[in-house]
Amino acid sequence: MRIKPNRTVVEATVERIARDPGGFGCNVEILVAKSKAAQGFEDFLQAKPGSKLTLFAPDPTGIKTGKSYALTASVLGGPSGERVVLEKAEAKGG
Repeated sequence: MRIKPNRTVVEATVERIARDPGGFGCNVEILVAKSKAAQGFEDFLQAKPGSKLTLFAPDPTGIKTGKSYALTASVLGGPSGERVVLEKAEAKGG
């Protein structure tokens, strides 16, 4: 369930990828370089450069530790809380 339409684009380096305890998908820990609202959306993450975030990735295929990406994520919510979900990952040069 979406709380309110929101989407953030985060430029970051992946520090760790770990299987989600629920048995589906992975938790991707990132170090933020830049963060901004995606065009036409609100930015619920408000991530600051140098901060660390954990994103849930239902399918982490193609994401590698130590690499930099432009990550598109949304905050989703439901009766048991909120979760930041990775929607798209584009590799950055370098």
